[in-house]
Amino acid sequence: MHSGTPQHLVGSWRLVSYRLSGSDAAYPLGKDAHGLIVYTDDGHMSVQISAPGRSAYTDGEVHGGTGAEQAEAARGYLAYAGTYTVTDDIVEHHVEHSLFPNWENAVLPRRATLDENHRLHLKLVKPVIVDGQERGGVLTWERAESPGNPRSQK
Repeated sequence: MHSGTPQHLVGSWRLVSYRLSGSDAAYPLGKDAHGLIVYTDDGHMSVQISAPGRSAYTDGEVHGGTGAEQAEAARGYLAYAGTYTVTDDIVEHHVEHSLFPNWENAVLPRRATLDENHRLHLKLVKPVIVDGQERGGVLTWERAESPGNPRSQK
């Protein structure tokens, strides 16, 4: 990443992997989690990450579901949105809205690198607590294909 050039981030990225480190590797939403992170050129960002195979609510209502169904749905999803700033190789996500309420109004710094395959790696700068253990981690992303691009049809 280059200082002051968020243009390297601007656009949509699909999740390749969400891996946490610690005493053992962990994939909190599974090895086949999927997601999308979007960085706009006016400084906004949004990320959605989902475990595959989440169960639908039996009542079919968007704000419905039983308490157990809602808890299961939330356990299998990570989402937040806000603005971002870039300094050198650190991108800071300034969280305005989050499924995890503890992150609202927080700043989540990530060390951003692009590899030789043009994949974006966002390494956690501050550890997170998962299952009572502090963990670091890396989220790896690849550029999302344009919906009109035939190469994006898989």
